[in-house]
Amino acid sequence: MVNLFTFQLVALVSGVLYGLLALTVWSLLHHRHHALPVNLWTAGSLTMGTGVSLFAARGLVPDWASYGAANNLMGLAMALGIMALRVDLGHPLRAGRLLLVWLLSSGGYWLCMQSPGEAPRVYYGSVMLILGTLAFGWHAAAAGRHTPSRSGLVLAAVEGLLVAVLALRLGLMLAGWAPARGISDTWDFALVACVTVVSSLYGNLAYLGMVLDRTRAIQQRASEAQLAESLRREAAEQQAAALRGLLAQRDQLAAERQQLLQLLAHEIRQPLHNASGALQAARSVLDAPQAGSNQRASERLQRAQVVLGDVRSVLDNTLAAASLLSGGDALYAPDTDIDFLIDLTLGDLPEAQRHRVSVVWRDQLRSAEFEIGLARLALRNLLRNAFSHGGPEVSVLICVEEQPSPPALVISVIDDGVGPPPDLLQPPTATGGPTPAQALAQRGLGLYIVRQVMARHGGTLELSANLPQGLVARLVFPQAVVDVVDHPLQRA
Repeated sequence: MVNLFTFQLVALVSGVLYGLLALTVWSLLHHRHHALPVNLWTAGSLTMGTGVSLFAARGLVPDWASYGAANNLMGLAMALGIMALRVDLGHPLRAGRLLLVWLLSSGGYWLCMQSPGEAPRVYYGSVMLILGTLAFGWHAAAAGRHTPSRSGLVLAAVEGLLVAVLALRLGLMLAGWAPARGISDTWDFALVACVTVVSSLYGNLAYLGMVLDRTRAIQQRASEAQLAESLRREAAEQQAAALRGLLAQRDQLAAERQQLLQLLAHEIRQPLHNASGALQAARSVLDAPQAGSNQRASERLQRAQVVLGDVRSVLDNTLAAASLLSGGDALYAPDTDIDFLIDLTLGDLPEAQRHRVSVVWRDQLRSAEFEIGLARLALRNLLRNAFSHGGPEVSVLICVEEQPSPPALVISVIDDGVGPPPDLLQPPTATGGPTPAQALAQRGLGLYIVRQVMARHGGTLELSANLPQGLVARLVFPQAVVDVVDHPLQRA
């Protein structure tokens, strides 16, 4: 009797633990988890604790309570636990089906209660308990994989262990190796009682851990979604800012192009007007022959030629500006004869200006690496700038020399004119100087084109005062190798 009482006491303790742990789980989760699954789980655990306690009190309570009520309560507890797990899984509750199955199993147990012996109801109760625990463990495993949660898998493992020991005891009773009684002092009942205590402990704790794991997973997904949304919003804002910048740049470029076109039209219109006037004056002289008319006509035609040369220079600068602004290809700068460059450039000048230009060679250079078309345009612009702003009596010196370190070809245009305006000697800004429209509005495209040409060569335009008067403009063309040969030191 002592051993039997001990087993009953162990079973009673497990029933009480079911109830206490159920209340603990509810107190921890009712504000942190959905109310329906928490309430279903708590109700199921309390019902299981009540059923196990009644089962353990056999001999102290009527048989209908320790047999019928106890087994029916344990079956109902499993149905409630399965409902709670189905809610956590996001499956339909199926409360009607589960309660119908429970009612049918309860009816079958009450029928077994009508038999005179204890064995039929023990066998039937064991089978129903195994099936219910097996279904409960399957849902626990599914919930553990769904979260995912190790606690859910622990819960499934505990229920699986309970199924195993219940099936072992049923097999022993069917084989006649253990008495077919609900409570006995045999080792198989002791094993079932111990596993029931473990189930009451780890079952509720595992469910608590599974819910907490699920809550953490939901919070982590929410954090990740919030972070992803924040990154998407930041990317969208950056893209919008980039688009606004592109639109602003496009609008600014369009405005500069419009201003450039207007200024170029004005720049070209005036020389054309002057050329037209010179041609009309020459025609009037030719139409009314007088003494010296041929000489005056020649002067008028020469004037028209100079003005048309100015127009051609403006058009060349305009085309060069468009090419330099839109071109991104690498510049091809072959080894080119410097004499050829100077001869071409001097040929672009009117004869009256050409006679006022001298060329000095300070080093024995024959050729250097540059793009002759752009270099010709840059040198011509400097010469025209000297004659345009130096005054009527200005003379110009072209000086060719070699810069040893770093290796470079330097072509200087030196005039003795009235001198440059103060703002002309200011270095360009970090953004590369004025825009084409601003350059044209200030003093034409000439120096702007020169700077762009030198930038394409990787070189520079250097401006300084030529004391006591005049301007020095230096074109610095970087060189990899400069050929040195004999050359006349000076050419006039």
